[in-house]
Amino acid sequence: MKVIRTVLGDIPNREIGITDAHDHIIRSGGPEVRQDSSFLMDDVDAAKREFQNFLNTGGRTMVCMDPLGCGRNVTKMLEVAEEFRDLGNIVMTTGFQKGSNYCPNTSFLATVDANRIAEMMILELTEGMDIHSYNGPVVERTKAKAGVIKAGTSYRIITRLEQKALKVAAITQKETGCAISMHTDFGTMGVEILDVLKGCGADLEKVILCHMQRNPDRYYYEQILDTGAAICFDEPNKPQYRPDIAIAEDIKWLIEQGYQKQIVLGMDGGKKEALAAYMEPAGLANGLEYLLTRYVPLLRKIGISDEAIDCMLVKNPSEVFAINV
Repeated sequence: MKVIRTVLGDIPNREIGITDAHDHIIRSGGPEVRQDSSFLMDDVDAAKREFQNFLNTGGRTMVCMDPLGCGRNVTKMLEVAEEFRDLGNIVMTTGFQKGSNYCPNTSFLATVDANRIAEMMILELTEGMDIHSYNGPVVERTKAKAGVIKAGTSYRIITRLEQKALKVAAITQKETGCAISMHTDFGTMGVEILDVLKGCGADLEKVILCHMQRNPDRYYYEQILDTGAAICFDEPNKPQYRPDIAIAEDIKWLIEQGYQKQIVLGMDGGKKEALAAYMEPAGLANGLEYLLTRYVPLLRKIGISDEAIDCMLVKNPSEVFAINV
């Protein structure tokens, strides 16, 4: 049986519905927040309103990609999830972001053996997440399980610490069958990431490379997709990087080349200004429902079929995020 591991329990993978494959609605701290306060998203009521807006426009499941050490807040995310029990699904992650978010000398990622770290990740996926997200010596495990593994790499380099995180992710995947969802800095190092993961025994058909639209190279995309891995295009509504139409046209081209079953979609709002509910006191902004109210209509307008859209939003997530139990 294939299931999606949500924080409120496993559901049959066929029940995943329309899925935002990479997003953030609660972030309570971490290195990014210290660099830019707009990364702080710590309001449960705002997160509830944002998730409600996503559900109101047809969404069903959101994969929230806040890993250890980067503001993951299990308690607050559970409060949001409980509000929408039987109405929508939240999947959380265990694992790591790119290496610069962790001390290369004193973090537990740096000092603990990779196999021991993998044991910690496996417990988060099979028994329950630590309420403190492994930020200290006290571990208090909830019943809520993570449903995806995260790792991250830097711009044009995979550091030694990141290589270790990839090894941890591969070991964890082999033991649990969970997908690995990768942070790539500006879409770089995708081929190299897959080489490292494959060398560590990972199943590349259960690997998603995120943020790839930041490196709009169709030949590069083909190299990645030919390994069996998936790509997440996750930044509509970020014109400072590129217009929506540019991402849409690359997606259309990939579909025409036969890669329809290896593409998933997300928003990766990331900052307050991308989440309308967080911006309500200041004014009017677009939220994560933009994926369905603005971006999907654009995909249709340029000739992407409803079948392909359903594949990217429902069928592909239902397979790549599924766990065999």
